Amino acid sequence: MKLRSLALNQFKKFTVPTRLDDIEDDLNVVVGPNEMGKSTLLDALRAALFEKYSSKAQPIVALQNDRNQAGPVVELAFELDDGVYRVTKRFVKKPYARLSCPDGRTLEGDAAEEMLRSLLGFDEAGKTGAKAETLGMWNVLWVQQGQSFGALDLPESARSNLHSALEAEVGTVLGGRRGRALPQAIEKQLGELVTAGNGRPRGAYRDLIENAETLQSELDGLSTRRQDLAKTLDDLEEAQETLTRLLTGDRDQVDQTELAKARKRHGQLAELEGRIAAAASDLELKKRNLEQAEKVQTERAGLKDTIAAEEEAVDRARQRLEDVRRQEKDARAQLETSRTGVREAEAAVTAADEVVSRQRRTMDAVDRHVRIRELESRLAKAQAAEKRQREAQQSAAAILVTDDVIEAIRSAAKGLGTIESRLSAAATRIAFDMSPDEMSGIEIDGRALPAGQRSVQAIEPMTIAIPDRGRITIEPVIQDRNKLLNQQRDAKARLKEALQAGGAKNVNDAENQYTRRGKLLQAAELARQEAELHAPATDDHDAGAQALSDYIDGLRKILAREMDELDIEELPEHAEAESALRDAVEQADEARGSVNSARAALGGPEDNLGQLQTELGTVKARYDDGTERLETLRRQLTGAENELSDDQLQKNIDAAQAELSEQEAAVATLEAQRTDETVPQLEARIARLDKAIQDRREKRGNLKEKIAGLRSHVEALEGVGLDEAIQQKARELEFCEEERRRSECEVQVLSLLLSTLRAAEQDAKERYLSPVLNRVRPYLQLLFPGAEITIDENLRIVGVVRDAGYEEAFHHLSMGTQEQIAVLIRLAFAEMLVEQGHPATVILDDALVFSDDRRMSRMFDILNMAARNVQVVIFTCREQLFEELGGRQLSLQPGTSEELVSA
Repeated sequence: MKLRSLALNQFKKFTVPTRLDDIEDDLNVVVGPNEMGKSTLLDALRAALFEKYSSKAQPIVALQNDRNQAGPVVELAFELDDGVYRVTKRFVKKPYARLSCPDGRTLEGDAAEEMLRSLLGFDEAGKTGAKAETLGMWNVLWVQQGQSFGALDLPESARSNLHSALEAEVGTVLGGRRGRALPQAIEKQLGELVTAGNGRPRGAYRDLIENAETLQSELDGLSTRRQDLAKTLDDLEEAQETLTRLLTGDRDQVDQTELAKARKRHGQLAELEGRIAAAASDLELKKRNLEQAEKVQTERAGLKDTIAAEEEAVDRARQRLEDVRRQEKDARAQLETSRTGVREAEAAVTAADEVVSRQRRTMDAVDRHVRIRELESRLAKAQAAEKRQREAQQSAAAILVTDDVIEAIRSAAKGLGTIESRLSAAATRIAFDMSPDEMSGIEIDGRALPAGQRSVQAIEPMTIAIPDRGRITIEPVIQDRNKLLNQQRDAKARLKEALQAGGAKNVNDAENQYTRRGKLLQAAELARQEAELHAPATDDHDAGAQALSDYIDGLRKILAREMDELDIEELPEHAEAESALRDAVEQADEARGSVNSARAALGGPEDNLGQLQTELGTVKARYDDGTERLETLRRQLTGAENELSDDQLQKNIDAAQAELSEQEAAVATLEAQRTDETVPQLEARIARLDKAIQDRREKRGNLKEKIAGLRSHVEALEGVGLDEAIQQKARELEFCEEERRRSECEVQVLSLLLSTLRAAEQDAKERYLSPVLNRVRPYLQLLFPGAEITIDENLRIVGVVRDAGYEEAFHHLSMGTQEQIAVLIRLAFAEMLVEQGHPATVILDDALVFSDDRRMSRMFDILNMAARNVQVVIFTCREQLFEELGGRQLSLQPGTSEELVSA
């Protein structure tokens, strides 16, 4: 498929008919700045072919222009082997689809959509619009902005198209369906024995291994039990010997005698220690009594000293309080005087601000008056321009020769000229070789021969009358004469009908009227632009003379209201108003300066008063606290003296000292009665002897229980038949091991067979993918010398082999390299499809955005090489850079107003 032209109207940002013509076979470049609408052109291409004209899905509704919400229209001309097709679609409002075929047929609606799908090999769009899966290979070859890098996301429909083309060259991989089924069957059989990922046993194979392990474990258990029997017999003999020794000993009697002596001595020593502890407690109590009496005496002396110090502090606080109160009164009077001055200055500022406000409002009114005069001048020019526009439009509307009419007239005239040329070529030419005098009076079918005409053409029977000579009858013999004459009459009728539709006398008159109509429409458009220039849309009003006139009327009303409020009948001059405003502002600034000075002078007294008030509060609180604290201390001292006088306190201290001396002597007498033995020592001896007697008693009981248990265990083991059971388990284990080895051998055989088939399959895949690799290899070598690309059987890019055979994963490459390789793969796909007779055109929207200068130059060479076989269209905003690409530079052209009529 080769694109030839694209036209669109009311499509997204395009609000007027716009065309892209003269698209050539090889390399085409559409260059324009951002926001020109290049990506919209690609959207229009996709919509013309792949979207259903009758769809109401959101993506289709989004094709409308945001400003006027008209029905978007798009027309695409493309060429296949049998000729040029032209498809036109209008969406959303009064939708239609029309396909003009090279054989002269015109299909409408769903029939046109079905023919497009048949010609270009894509599926019907769904309810939400065309998707990647429905577009097939076109989704791969037509790359939208921002999708040119990264691995190719091939939908299943596209992959199916490519597989069909590949199999047409190399045949089906592995002999077709049966060849592919064999590894799958082996893999399934192997999967019943081991897991696919890690090769771990499963199913019956795993059961054999687990059964062998279980049998081995049971055999080991039986052997262990036989060893346990021998050990149990040895333990029984040792326990019986130990019990005999413990039953015949006399150590218990010796320990019982020593235990009775230790308990008696412990009772005597414990009584002595109790008496010593009671005496020591009394001694400690008497010490605390003495210390408490001395402490009370010391605290009373400290209380008296504290009262004397507090009395001095209270007296000082009272004197400072009186001084601060006097200073605060003086500062308050000074502050009031300063505040009076500030209030007077603020009143002056208020009055000055009122004057400034009035002068500023007056200035605004003067500016508004000037603005009104300026807008009135522009209004007059806009009204004149709109009048010229209306007159030109009315004159153009009176001319009936529109684009469609002139096209019909030209077509009819061309058809008539063709028929008359054929008649002229077939007519019989009659030449008169006579003098002018002799030719005068000659008549052709009763009409005089025009003067100077020396020949005539005969198509039908003709009679030539020559004065004084006679008549000549000519009957021309022309093949298909009647058919040609009928065609001539039909052509004349069509031309006449077309001329009547345009109200023209002849073709020249129609051309003149059409030219005059175009000039009138152009003049109307220029007048409209002039009107918009004089009365453009602003934030305050819409475009146009009427909107400007309404806005001026509003300004006049505002001006009148402002003059009434200011109570002025005539506005001053602009310079006079500006001068008055400046004077008022200066006076207001001077008044504010006076206020600031007064306020600055107010700061000192305010700060002084604040500090004095703070200090007054602090001094007052300190005085009150000191007074309260002094009264509390005095009450404490009076209460303590009333409870216990100083003389009685001293007598209590003397008596406590005497009692302490007597108790210290009593404690010394008791401590002299102690020996070298201690109570803890005797308690430890009693516990040791008691424990030894108890341990021997428990040991004899434990040995008896152990002997009984060992005898029972021996009887149980001897009754099982361990030797026979061990022989039976050994035979079962040997049989299970043989089955396990057989399954293990089967796993090895299947694994080897599967790996061999997979290797063969890989070789076949390499042959299968060779058409794509062979086509992309020259481009890849030019861009990355010595490199190779790897793709899988699903045609996904896997990696690039560079640097001594090391393969880099595709997703680890830089964004620029991913994008370049993805473009090369698309070119290879397109070449392969074209060679197989499938339609294919590559479109790249803003591609190669991550390429450096060197790579970009080589990509330009590659694109020119690929364009020899495949049509390539590139949209880009980088005009200077893509000047080096070559190819045909395309640009958008305006269409006529009658072209692609919207709804």
